[in-house]
Amino acid sequence: MKIIKLHTNQTLLIKKAVDSNSEAQKQLFDQYSPKMLGVCRQYVKDLHHAEDLLLQGFLKVFTNLATYKNKGSFEGWIRRIMVNTCISYLRKKT
Repeated sequence: MKIIKLHTNQTLLIKKAVDSNSEAQKQLFDQYSPKMLGVCRQYVKDLHHAEDLLLQGFLKVFTNLATYKNKGSFEGWIRRIMVNTCISYLRKKT
């Protein structure tokens, strides 16, 4: 029985993005930004503020991408960064 690794493409894409490959970063952004915008919209109802938080969150994702250890879901890791970015914004706002 042959075992096929399902997410080798994603792992390779992450490695390229860590090496500051802008095309790989763009592919990751394009893949995850629609879902992550939905996450931001759950916390901030205004679309423009949610989009700003999305961009701030992805800036954090790409600056800390080298710390991702391929444990757990990559989407979950990004989601946690987006949630923390939104919560931080809401705390500063009040």
